[in-house]
Amino acid sequence: MRAVLILVACLALLAAVSGCSDKSKASAQPLSVADFREKAAAAIITGTDLKAEAGVGPKVDVTATGSLNTMSLGVEQAYAAYKRDPAKLGDILKRFAQDAKTRMARGNAAESFSSAKKLLFPILKPQTSFRRLAEQPVATTFPGELRVAYVVQRPHSFTLVTPADLARWKRSVAEVHRLALANLLRETHREQPLRCEEKLCGWAAGDGYDAARFVVPELRAEIVRKIGPAVYAVPRESVYVALPIKLAGRIKDRVAHDFVTAPNPVSPDLFVERGGELVVLSQ
Repeated sequence: MRAVLILVACLALLAAVSGCSDKSKASAQPLSVADFREKAAAAIITGTDLKAEAGVGPKVDVTATGSLNTMSLGVEQAYAAYKRDPAKLGDILKRFAQDAKTRMARGNAAESFSSAKKLLFPILKPQTSFRRLAEQPVATTFPGELRVAYVVQRPHSFTLVTPADLARWKRSVAEVHRLALANLLRETHREQPLRCEEKLCGWAAGDGYDAARFVVPELRAEIVRKIGPAVYAVPRESVYVALPIKLAGRIKDRVAHDFVTAPNPVSPDLFVERGGELVVLSQ
Protein backbone atom coordinates (compact mmCIF):
# COMPACT_ATOMS: atom_id res chain seq x y z
CA MET A 1 0.00 0.00 0.00
CA ARG A 2 2.84 2.33 0.92
CA ALA A 3 4.44 1.63 -2.47
CA VAL A 4 1.20 2.63 -4.20
CA LEU A 5 1.04 5.90 -2.29
CA ILE A 6 4.64 6.67 -3.14
CA LEU A 7 3.91 5.95 -6.81
CA VAL A 8 0.87 8.26 -6.76
CA ALA A 9 2.93 11.02 -5.13
CA CYS A 10 5.65 10.63 -7.73
CA LEU A 11 3.15 10.80 -10.56
CA ALA A 12 1.61 13.94 -9.05
CA LEU A 13 5.05 15.51 -8.75
CA LEU A 14 5.86 14.56 -12.33
CA ALA A 15 2.60 16.10 -13.53
CA ALA A 16 3.34 19.30 -11.61
CA VAL A 17 6.83 19.52 -13.07
CA SER A 18 5.44 18.84 -16.53
CA GLY A 19 2.81 21.53 -16.06
CA CYS A 20 5.42 24.05 -15.00
CA SER A 21 7.48 23.11 -18.01
CA ASP A 22 4.50 23.69 -20.32
CA LYS A 23 3.82 27.07 -18.74
CA SER A 24 7.48 28.00 -19.12
CA LYS A 25 7.33 27.09 -22.79
CA ALA A 26 4.14 29.11 -23.25
CA SER A 27 5.65 32.19 -21.58
CA ALA A 28 8.73 31.86 -23.77
CA GLN A 29 6.67 32.05 -26.94
CA PRO A 30 7.59 35.14 -29.03
CA LEU A 31 5.19 38.08 -29.02
CA SER A 32 2.85 38.49 -31.95
CA VAL A 33 2.81 41.84 -33.78
CA ALA A 34 -0.45 42.70 -31.99
CA ASP A 35 1.06 41.90 -28.58
CA PHE A 36 4.20 43.89 -29.41
CA ARG A 37 2.05 46.83 -30.53
CA GLU A 38 0.25 46.83 -27.16
CA LYS A 39 3.57 46.81 -25.31
CA ALA A 40 4.87 49.62 -27.52
CA ALA A 41 1.83 51.77 -26.67
CA ALA A 42 2.32 51.02 -22.98
CA ALA A 43 6.01 51.94 -23.23
CA ILE A 44 5.12 55.36 -24.67
CA ILE A 45 2.58 56.00 -21.91
CA THR A 46 4.94 55.02 -19.08
CA GLY A 47 8.13 56.40 -20.59
CA THR A 48 6.93 59.79 -21.90
CA ASP A 49 4.25 62.41 -21.31
CA LEU A 50 2.43 61.35 -24.49
CA LYS A 51 -0.83 59.44 -24.82
CA ALA A 52 -0.83 56.26 -26.91
CA GLU A 53 -3.09 53.41 -27.91
CA ALA A 54 -3.02 50.51 -30.34
CA GLY A 55 -4.06 51.70 -33.78
CA VAL A 56 -5.09 49.97 -36.97
CA GLY A 57 -2.79 47.17 -38.10
CA PRO A 58 0.81 47.43 -36.88
CA LYS A 59 0.35 51.05 -35.78
CA VAL A 60 0.41 52.90 -32.48
CA ASP A 61 -1.64 56.11 -32.36
CA VAL A 62 0.09 58.85 -30.36
CA THR A 63 -1.32 62.15 -29.09
CA ALA A 64 0.60 65.00 -27.49
CA THR A 65 -0.62 66.14 -24.08
CA GLY A 66 -1.87 69.73 -24.22
CA SER A 67 -1.93 69.70 -28.02
CA LEU A 68 -4.03 68.65 -30.99
CA ASN A 69 -1.00 67.04 -32.64
CA THR A 70 -1.25 63.34 -33.44
CA MET A 71 0.78 60.73 -35.27
CA SER A 72 0.56 57.06 -36.12
CA LEU A 73 3.78 55.09 -35.71
CA GLY A 74 4.41 51.74 -37.34
CA VAL A 75 6.03 49.08 -35.15
CA GLU A 76 7.40 47.01 -38.05
CA GLN A 77 11.08 47.95 -37.65
CA ALA A 78 11.02 47.69 -33.88
CA TYR A 79 9.24 44.35 -34.07
CA ALA A 80 11.82 43.03 -36.55
CA ALA A 81 14.59 44.07 -34.11
CA TYR A 82 12.77 42.22 -31.32
CA LYS A 83 12.42 39.09 -33.45
CA ARG A 84 16.17 39.12 -34.09
CA ASP A 85 16.95 39.41 -30.38
CA PRO A 86 13.96 38.87 -28.03
CA ALA A 87 16.17 39.35 -24.97
CA LYS A 88 16.47 43.04 -25.84
CA LEU A 89 12.71 43.67 -25.74
CA GLY A 90 12.97 46.25 -22.96
CA ASP A 91 15.66 48.28 -24.72
CA ILE A 92 13.77 48.14 -28.03
CA LEU A 93 10.58 49.43 -26.41
CA LYS A 94 12.48 52.24 -24.68
CA ARG A 95 13.99 53.33 -27.98
CA PHE A 96 10.56 53.20 -29.64
CA ALA A 97 9.08 55.41 -26.91
CA GLN A 98 11.97 57.87 -27.11
CA ASP A 99 11.62 58.08 -30.90
CA ALA A 100 7.92 58.88 -30.48
CA LYS A 101 8.78 61.65 -28.01
CA THR A 102 11.45 63.11 -30.30
CA ARG A 103 9.25 63.08 -33.39
CA MET A 104 6.32 64.66 -31.57
CA ALA A 105 8.53 67.40 -30.10
CA ARG A 106 9.98 68.13 -33.54
CA GLY A 107 6.57 69.14 -34.91
CA ASN A 108 7.01 70.87 -38.26
CA ALA A 109 10.60 71.92 -37.56
CA ALA A 110 12.02 69.62 -40.22
CA GLU A 111 9.40 70.64 -42.80
CA SER A 112 10.37 73.22 -45.40
CA PHE A 113 7.66 75.48 -46.75
CA SER A 114 8.07 74.03 -50.23
CA SER A 115 7.18 70.58 -48.89
CA ALA A 116 4.56 71.78 -46.40
CA LYS A 117 2.52 74.09 -48.63
CA LYS A 118 0.63 71.27 -50.37
CA LEU A 119 -0.05 69.61 -47.01
CA LEU A 120 -1.62 72.66 -45.32
CA PHE A 121 -5.29 72.40 -44.33
CA PRO A 122 -7.63 74.48 -42.16
CA ILE A 123 -9.49 73.27 -39.11
CA LEU A 124 -12.46 75.07 -37.54
CA LYS A 125 -12.77 75.01 -33.75
CA PRO A 126 -14.51 76.98 -31.00
CA GLN A 127 -12.20 79.49 -29.34
CA THR A 128 -12.49 77.60 -26.06
CA SER A 129 -10.84 74.49 -27.52
CA PHE A 130 -7.53 76.34 -27.81
CA ARG A 131 -7.35 77.50 -24.19
CA ARG A 132 -5.90 74.23 -22.88
CA LEU A 133 -3.12 74.01 -25.47
CA ALA A 134 0.44 74.32 -24.23
CA GLU A 135 1.44 76.24 -27.37
CA GLN A 136 -1.00 78.43 -29.23
CA PRO A 137 -1.22 77.74 -32.98
CA VAL A 138 -1.45 80.24 -35.78
CA ALA A 139 -5.15 81.09 -36.09
CA THR A 140 -7.64 83.42 -37.74
CA THR A 141 -10.82 84.64 -36.03
CA PHE A 142 -14.15 83.51 -37.48
CA PRO A 143 -17.76 84.53 -36.78
CA GLY A 144 -19.59 82.87 -33.92
CA GLU A 145 -16.59 82.85 -31.53
CA LEU A 146 -14.79 80.33 -33.74
CA ARG A 147 -11.20 80.20 -34.91
CA VAL A 148 -9.54 78.76 -37.99
CA ALA A 149 -6.22 77.07 -37.27
CA TYR A 150 -3.91 75.36 -39.75
CA VAL A 151 -2.29 71.95 -39.81
CA VAL A 152 0.30 70.10 -41.83
CA GLN A 153 -1.46 66.84 -42.69
CA ARG A 154 1.00 64.09 -43.58
CA PRO A 155 -0.11 60.50 -44.26
CA HIS A 156 0.52 59.46 -40.65
CA SER A 157 0.60 62.73 -38.69
CA PHE A 158 -1.41 65.87 -37.98
CA THR A 159 0.59 68.86 -36.72
CA LEU A 160 -0.62 72.38 -35.94
CA VAL A 161 1.17 75.29 -37.58
CA THR A 162 2.80 77.51 -34.96
CA PRO A 163 4.15 81.08 -35.03
CA ALA A 164 7.64 79.55 -35.04
CA ASP A 165 6.78 77.70 -38.26
CA LEU A 166 5.65 80.93 -39.92
CA ALA A 167 8.81 82.71 -38.81
CA ARG A 168 11.01 79.92 -40.18
CA TRP A 169 9.05 79.77 -43.44
CA LYS A 170 8.96 83.60 -43.70
CA ARG A 171 5.25 83.49 -44.55
CA SER A 172 2.20 85.44 -43.36
CA VAL A 173 -0.96 84.11 -41.76
CA ALA A 174 -2.91 85.37 -44.77
CA GLU A 175 -0.79 83.33 -47.17
CA VAL A 176 -1.12 80.16 -45.11
CA HIS A 177 -4.88 80.74 -44.86
CA ARG A 178 -5.18 81.09 -48.62
CA LEU A 179 -3.11 77.98 -49.33
CA ALA A 180 -4.92 75.87 -46.73
CA LEU A 181 -8.35 76.75 -48.13
CA ALA A 182 -7.16 76.10 -51.70
CA ASN A 183 -5.85 72.68 -50.68
CA LEU A 184 -9.10 71.76 -48.94
CA LEU A 185 -11.12 72.92 -51.95
CA ARG A 186 -9.03 70.82 -54.30
CA GLU A 187 -9.17 67.77 -52.02
CA THR A 188 -12.94 68.14 -51.59
CA HIS A 189 -13.60 68.26 -55.33
CA ARG A 190 -11.41 65.21 -55.80
CA GLU A 191 -12.58 63.06 -52.88
CA GLN A 192 -15.74 64.48 -51.27
CA PRO A 193 -18.11 66.23 -53.68
CA LEU A 194 -21.12 68.09 -52.35
CA ARG A 195 -24.09 65.88 -51.52
CA CYS A 196 -27.69 67.07 -51.53
CA GLU A 197 -30.93 65.36 -50.62
CA GLU A 198 -33.98 67.40 -51.54
CA LYS A 199 -33.17 70.79 -49.96
CA LEU A 200 -30.52 69.60 -47.51
CA CYS A 201 -26.91 69.92 -48.68
CA GLY A 202 -23.52 69.52 -47.07
CA TRP A 203 -20.70 67.24 -46.04
CA ALA A 204 -20.39 64.47 -43.46
CA ALA A 205 -17.35 62.64 -44.81
CA GLY A 206 -15.80 62.05 -41.40
CA ASP A 207 -12.31 62.95 -42.63
CA GLY A 208 -11.77 65.61 -39.98
CA TYR A 209 -12.42 68.54 -42.30
CA ASP A 210 -16.21 68.65 -42.69
CA ALA A 211 -16.68 71.70 -40.45
CA ALA A 212 -13.63 73.36 -42.02
CA ARG A 213 -15.32 73.20 -45.43
CA PHE A 214 -17.69 75.86 -44.13
CA VAL A 215 -14.76 78.31 -44.23
CA VAL A 216 -14.20 77.83 -47.99
CA PRO A 217 -16.22 80.46 -49.95
CA GLU A 218 -16.27 78.42 -53.16
CA LEU A 219 -17.95 75.52 -51.37
CA ARG A 220 -20.62 77.80 -49.95
CA ALA A 221 -21.17 79.13 -53.46
CA GLU A 222 -21.77 75.57 -54.70
CA ILE A 223 -24.50 75.17 -52.10
CA VAL A 224 -26.14 78.45 -53.08
CA ARG A 225 -26.20 77.37 -56.71
CA LYS A 226 -28.06 74.23 -55.63
CA ILE A 227 -30.61 75.58 -53.15
CA GLY A 228 -30.39 79.39 -53.24
CA PRO A 229 -29.51 81.62 -50.27
CA ALA A 230 -28.74 79.25 -47.42
CA VAL A 231 -28.50 78.89 -43.69
CA TYR A 232 -25.42 76.96 -42.57
CA ALA A 233 -24.61 74.89 -39.51
CA VAL A 234 -21.49 73.15 -38.18
CA PRO A 235 -22.60 71.60 -34.88
CA ARG A 236 -19.64 69.24 -34.78
CA GLU A 237 -16.41 68.52 -36.56
CA SER A 238 -17.94 65.81 -38.75
CA VAL A 239 -21.06 67.68 -39.92
CA TYR A 240 -21.58 70.69 -42.19
CA VAL A 241 -25.14 71.17 -43.42
CA ALA A 242 -27.14 73.83 -45.22
CA LEU A 243 -30.80 74.50 -46.01
CA PRO A 244 -32.66 77.34 -47.69
CA ILE A 245 -32.91 80.24 -45.23
CA LYS A 246 -36.69 79.94 -44.98
CA LEU A 247 -36.25 76.41 -43.56
CA ALA A 248 -33.86 77.41 -40.77
CA GLY A 249 -36.38 76.41 -38.13
CA ARG A 250 -36.17 72.80 -39.25
CA ILE A 251 -32.59 72.32 -38.11
CA LYS A 252 -32.24 74.78 -35.22
CA ASP A 253 -33.10 72.30 -32.45
CA ARG A 254 -31.14 69.46 -34.02
CA VAL A 255 -28.04 71.63 -34.34
CA ALA A 256 -28.28 72.69 -30.70
CA HIS A 257 -28.72 69.05 -29.62
CA ASP A 258 -25.76 67.83 -31.69
CA PHE A 259 -23.53 70.57 -30.31
CA VAL A 260 -24.27 69.49 -26.75
CA THR A 261 -24.19 65.71 -27.17
CA ALA A 262 -21.81 64.89 -30.03
CA PRO A 263 -18.01 64.53 -29.77
CA ASN A 264 -15.84 67.37 -31.09
CA PRO A 265 -18.52 70.11 -30.98
CA VAL A 266 -17.97 73.25 -33.05
CA SER A 267 -20.94 75.65 -32.86
CA PRO A 268 -24.62 75.70 -31.78
CA ASP A 269 -25.29 78.68 -34.07
CA LEU A 270 -26.86 79.01 -37.50
CA PHE A 271 -25.02 81.21 -39.99
CA VAL A 272 -26.04 83.20 -43.07
CA GLU A 273 -24.22 85.41 -45.55
CA ARG A 274 -25.10 89.10 -45.59
CA GLY A 275 -23.31 91.59 -47.76
CA GLY A 276 -20.72 88.99 -48.63
CA GLU A 277 -19.93 88.32 -44.97
CA LEU A 278 -20.87 85.39 -42.74
CA VAL A 279 -22.87 86.32 -39.66
CA VAL A 280 -24.69 84.43 -36.92
CA LEU A 281 -28.41 84.24 -37.69
CA SER A 282 -30.40 86.16 -35.07
CA GLN A 283 -32.74 83.84 -33.24
